[in-house]
Formats: sequence, structure tokens, C-alpha cells
Amino acid sequence: MSKPETEARPQTVVMIALSKLVQSDANVRRTDKRVDVESLAEDIAAHGVLQNLNVIDVGGGKYAVSAGGRRHVALKLLLKQSRIAKDYPVPCKIVSDEDASEISLAENVQRVAMHALDEAEAYETLFGEGSDADAISKRFGVTVRHVEQRLALAKLSPKVKAAFRKGEITLDAARAFCLTDDHAAHDAVLKTLSRPIQSAQSVRACLTQGRVPAHDRLARFVGLDAYAGAGGVLRKDLFENDVVFLDDGELLRRLASEKLDGLADAERKKGWGWTETHLGYARFEGCASERLRPTRRPLSDDEQAKLDAAESALEALDAGLEDADEDDPRWTERDRVEAEVDEIIGAAERWDADIIKHAGVVISVEHDGRASFAYGVIKRADLKAIQKLQRGDEKRVEGEADKDAEEAGQGDDDEPVGVRLPRGVVEALTTARTKALRQAVCESSHLALALLVYVLARQSVQAGRIDGVELSTAPVAFAEAEGVTEIRDDFVKLISGDEPDLERCLAQSTDVLLSALAAFVSETLDLVHPGVSPTDRTLQRFADQLASVVDLDMSKRWKADVAFWTQVPKAVTLAALATASKLADMSEKDRDAMLMAFGKMKKAELASAAAEALKDSDWLPDLLITPPRAGAFVVTAESKAALNGAAAA
Repeated sequence: MSKPETEARPQTVVMIALSKLVQSDANVRRTDKRVDVESLAEDIAAHGVLQNLNVIDVGGGKYAVSAGGRRHVALKLLLKQSRIAKDYPVPCKIVSDEDASEISLAENVQRVAMHALDEAEAYETLFGEGSDADAISKRFGVTVRHVEQRLALAKLSPKVKAAFRKGEITLDAARAFCLTDDHAAHDAVLKTLSRPIQSAQSVRACLTQGRVPAHDRLARFVGLDAYAGAGGVLRKDLFENDVVFLDDGELLRRLASEKLDGLADAERKKGWGWTETHLGYARFEGCASERLRPTRRPLSDDEQAKLDAAESALEALDAGLEDADEDDPRWTERDRVEAEVDEIIGAAERWDADIIKHAGVVISVEHDGRASFAYGVIKRADLKAIQKLQRGDEKRVEGEADKDAEEAGQGDDDEPVGVRLPRGVVEALTTARTKALRQAVCESSHLALALLVYVLARQSVQAGRIDGVELSTAPVAFAEAEGVTEIRDDFVKLISGDEPDLERCLAQSTDVLLSALAAFVSETLDLVHPGVSPTDRTLQRFADQLASVVDLDMSKRWKADVAFWTQVPKAVTLAALATASKLADMSEKDRDAMLMAFGKMKKAELASAAAEALKDSDWLPDLLITPPRAGAFVVTAESKAALNGAAAA
């Protein structure tokens, strides 16, 4: 046969035998070449090669495929299947070495599913040859930001790149690694996190230890411009516009302290006897529970009119912002109006100059970065002097603790209705439910936060005065679900050196802290009980309430086995068997006969029969049934049967 390839100038389409084609390093696609290759082979078999391949003349009668690698693989598959011959003519365009990579990139960028790293490394090659991001973006019809993001991926450590290609890291997680160019840091995080790595948040948390997010209270208080003006470095996430970190936490704290000191100096000049500053929330060690209060002169007509207008505007803004997003510009307007209200009221306040010499001001930083001023704080040692100055011989009235520590309903001695289960069975059932509830709490940071606040509120109202915030947790040992343990252990790694460290904890994002809070709060749940005392019934009611909140379905987490049926009373087993689908399909006469036969069985035999008859059912003992929430629709057993019957029809 005649020679299939012909002499031609570069970039002229010629026919070249398949056997003459080899793969080229200039082909920028190195990942996913075999994706859907079978369907592509079938298309070629039916219609031929519709688009030419780009090849480089490498000498010796061979041509390297620089663009069209998947078509080349599909052709070789057809050859392997003996559907085409070795000399099958393939349309090719001969290109120069210099143009091969760029042509390959241009072709692949316009196609779906080119791996991000392949594209990144190709852009990096062009960048190294002198093309900037703007020039590259214009060549290939993409945005400059897209090119910059791909170039950032090209700077990942080799180990991270390899894991990314293997699918052990998602694209979002790989982007999070780009927060730093430090390959040692990349590899350390890669080693720390379990694979597959899917959470960009976890990667950022590991990479930003010691750094402070821009939404941190101190960062807002100092201001990014002031921090940068003092020589601080801002590190921005190329892939997330709102993610900014401050590298130098020590510098930030120094600037915050200096700003607080300036505010404190201004307050002392007003006549206050002392000031204290705190970078976090205010603390009042050694202070009396009483505070000085200012007198307030009557407002002038003009001041009152301004106050009424500002308060009306504030009410209108609050009503309009009930469902507003955080970035709604009306929040800024609300802050301005609220500051106006405070200014009007503050202008009318008067402090006694002789008395405030014995009192002070505690200045702290709120969560939103605003300075908070606690005026009129009294040290215990100054209390008598201030009382004398006020000419008040009245006794200081201190709030007494509410002595009613018992929970409502604690004394309810009503016995539960129905057959009582053995204590061991009740403890086993409530243990299973506790594990499920702990998992549910761990998965819901909102629920964990609500539960924690609830406990604190109960302690505040019913457990008397707390001299120092004596909140303590007592984690209860359980064979936890894997997810709870993993979240807890990952967080401990983030904040621990030799032991958990407060500074590292403060450096974590709110999302990371809430996730950890949920795990740690879940560890404190212990709703196991034997079901014999009023306290046990209180625990059961609380467990029911939690289960209702999370819509817990214990039928997905617990199944009655032979061991369970062996331990429970026979009446419980027979009642459960009456609900089995096998019996439900029988006539009433046959069902009664079957139940009578079950009743005559020995306990071990009955237990096996029950386990078999109910193995695919959703049957649960009453202790594990989640009560419906108020207003919820309840699908009864009869309703289910009717629905199933309708579906079958």
C-alpha cells in the first residue's frame, strides 16, 4: 500500500498511520485521559476521526501526539479490539515544538474535565516563559482571576499535588492549601488530616494556627489599616474573597493594648479613680456587686425630639432587618442610629465628681470589635467610703439564691403504665438512645449551643450564687460513633502542644469552635437510667425532648435481637409480634391462633421467633419512641397500612 503520510509544511493536515503515532510530553493533559474513552472509541468506529490530532515530527518516522491524546487512546483501543488495522490513517496536523504545548492547552481548556492541575502547570509554563496572567487570560478566553487561581495551585507541594491527582483531596481543599506557599506546611497538614480531605475549613484551620482572622474582635478593634500601617502582614485567600488573616498576632495584641490604654487615659482625665483594660470580655475580680449609677438631667425639648426620632428610626430598622443578610447596608445605618441614641442619653448623664474618684471604669473589646465601657465599678475595699459619701446607711441588698433546685416534675411519683421492663433492659435501651442523642448533638452546633446555654441558665436561676463561674463538665465514657471521636481528636490536635492552649483556641474560626463545642457538649450527655425512680422518669422526659428536637429515629440505630427478646417479659414479646407484617396479613382468626401458638412457646424459642418475625420491621419499645413535636403530623400504623395498600393497588 502507499505511504499514508505525505510531505507537508507544518500545520497542514495529513494522514498518518496509527502505528506511527506515539504520546508526547507536550500534551498538557496528563490526568483523566481515559475518561469515557469507550464511548469515544464507539463514536470513532461509527463516524471516523472527525477532528485532527496535533503531532510533532520526532524523527525516525514517528510522530508524537501533542493534542488529541484521548482520541489517540480510543484509536488504540479499537486496534486492540481488532476493529481497525495498524495502518489506519489518522488525520493529523504537524506543529512545531514551540507551539505544541500552547496549542494543546488551548484545545483542552475549551473542553470539559481537564484536571485543574494539568491546566495550572500549563499556565505555569507559559508564565515562566514570560507571559503574565493578563496575557494568558486573553489568549485562552478566561478571567485573570482564574489564571491567578490556577497559578496558585501550581505552587502546591509535590505531595499535595500527588494526593490531589489521586482524588484524595477535593478541589476546595486543594485551594485552601494555597493560603501559603510553604511546602513544609502543606506536607505537615497533609500528614495531620485523615484522607480523603474534603473540608477546606479544616485545611485553613491547620495552616492558620497562630494567625488571626480579620473578623476577630481585636482585628476589628484595631482596624486592618492600622495593623498594616504598623508593619503587619495581611494574608488573603485567593479563592475566598472574605477570608483574610493577620500573620502577626503579637503585633495585633500590642496595638489593641495601646489603643485601650489611650481610651483608659481619657477616662482617668474625666475624674475616674482607676481604669482596667481587657483584650477580651470584661472581668471584675475583687469588685463589689454594686455599681455607681449616674444622675440624669431632664432632656431639652430639642434633645427629646432628636431622641424620639432616633428611637423611631431604630424600631423601623429592627423591623426591616429581621430576615436581612449580614452584609445588608442597613446594619451599618442601624449602628449609626444606635450610637446617636447613646450619645443623646449620655450627654444628659451626670457623675458626682467626688464619688467617682473612688470608683473606676473597666474597658474591654466586644465581639464586634467595639470598645465596651463599664462605668462606676466599685472595688470591695472602696465600698464603705462610697456609701459614706452617698450618706446612705441602708444595707446593701444582695440577691439571694433561689433555693428551688429541684426540677419541675421531679416529685412526680406516678408509675408508668404497662408492663415494666427489667432494669438491665431499660439501662441497655437508654444507653443506645444516649449514644444516638450524643451523635445528634455532635452534628448540630446550634443544638449543642442551646443545650449549653440551657444548663448555664438553670444553674444561674436555681443553683444559687456562682462566685466564679464554676461551670464544669464531666465527660461520660461511651463507645462513641466514629464521627464524634474524629471531630474531638482533630480539634485537640489543632490547639494542643503539651496540653490544650488558649491562644491556639482563640486563633480558631467560629465554625471550628462551634464544631468542637458540639463534640464536647455531646460528651456530657448521660441519659442512661434503670427506669425505677422519679429521677429516672425526669431523665426519660428530657431524653424525649431532645429526641423530638432532632427527629431521632431509633429504628435506624437499634434493632431488637434474640438477646433482647430473651430478657423482656413474654407479654412484651407477644404484643410486639402482634404488629409483625406476617400476622397483619392474616385473618383475625388465624392471627389469634398464631399468637396463641407463640404464647405456648418456651422463652428461648419465642425469642428466636420474635427476632425472625420482626427483623425487617421498625418496631421499637416505648422507651425508644420519639414523641412527635407540637403541631407535627403523626402517621399511625393504620395510616401506614392504608398507604401501603394504596401503593400496592
